[in-house]
Amino acid sequence: MTYAFAEVQQRVKQFSYAVGIGAMHTYIEQGGQKSSNWIARPQLTMSYDFGKGWYWKYKGYVSGYQPSLSAMSDVAQQIDKYQIRQGNPDLKPVMFVANEMQLSWQSKYVNLNLWANYSYDHKPIMDETYEQLITGSPKTNLSNGVSIDGQSYAIRTYANHRGFHRLQVAPSVQVRLLQNKLIFTVAPFANYYVSLGNSYTHKHFNPGIRASFMGMYNGWQFFGEVTTRSNNLWGETLEYGEFYHHIGVGYNADLRGPHRNQGTVSHGVSAWGFRAMLMNPFSVKGYSIETKDLSALAPNTQHAEMRDFRQMLILNFHCNLDFGTQRRDSGKRINNEDKENGILSSTK
Repeated sequence: MTYAFAEVQQRVKQFSYAVGIGAMHTYIEQGGQKSSNWIARPQLTMSYDFGKGWYWKYKGYVSGYQPSLSAMSDVAQQIDKYQIRQGNPDLKPVMFVANEMQLSWQSKYVNLNLWANYSYDHKPIMDETYEQLITGSPKTNLSNGVSIDGQSYAIRTYANHRGFHRLQVAPSVQVRLLQNKLIFTVAPFANYYVSLGNSYTHKHFNPGIRASFMGMYNGWQFFGEVTTRSNNLWGETLEYGEFYHHIGVGYNADLRGPHRNQGTVSHGVSAWGFRAMLMNPFSVKGYSIETKDLSALAPNTQHAEMRDFRQMLILNFHCNLDFGTQRRDSGKRINNEDKENGILSSTK
């Protein structure tokens, strides 16, 4: 993967913007199959400070991604006596468009924030299931040594489909009292997905909420949080997120703040602290996750529970030994770490 990017930034009074243009080249070769593609990556960022605590920011960009090696593999694996998993060497790269907007207002005691995101994947690589009668003379041998002949199977594979829409909205309200020593935050959210397959259309609406509190006094901290499930739909796979809550207490010893001087940070004396947190103290069933395959041909649901993941006490102790001078370092813009092994998963 090769990536080049150029950006122009400008600020005019309260308005600032950045216009960028980038290009990414990807090359994949596996088992005689080759794929070489250029993907344009323009980007626009704008922000405006209205004053009196009001602030607005927008970011939009176009990008893309290649199919994984495992999805392009032409190897077939038998899941069970009714299903076969196989890759698709004819997969094409995907272009997507993303838009993100944030509007916030801040006062002495209250913070209001509205975040929204819309993205669209054009010809996305998503799952596909179809029925196929497999015959052979002699019998067809799969990669795992299983022989089949004259039987209809549900073939689970991947294909470039029509499109995928994703809309996410997340407002939040934060109240700060007692000179920021007591903080309450409530953040509802709503996710809406539209998965447009070649032979299917799936929609999913997922409302939820996150709420937390934090109290501080003489180095002590008292905190708690509750989060409802944030679900995710992709292709014909619907994944239900975690529902969890926790409460806890902690203590941090005094630490003199860092001193900054001409691009360096000189840290103060070391400090220590601890945290005690109780996970899901009011839960009856504990932790659970669920995944649904919405295929009309071979639907299935996978549900897992961990009942011991409730009233779980977590203890954390830390000691800060950082001292001396540390120079600033800028983060890299792209991560080219390769974790793809090119092997299909044999799960449903």
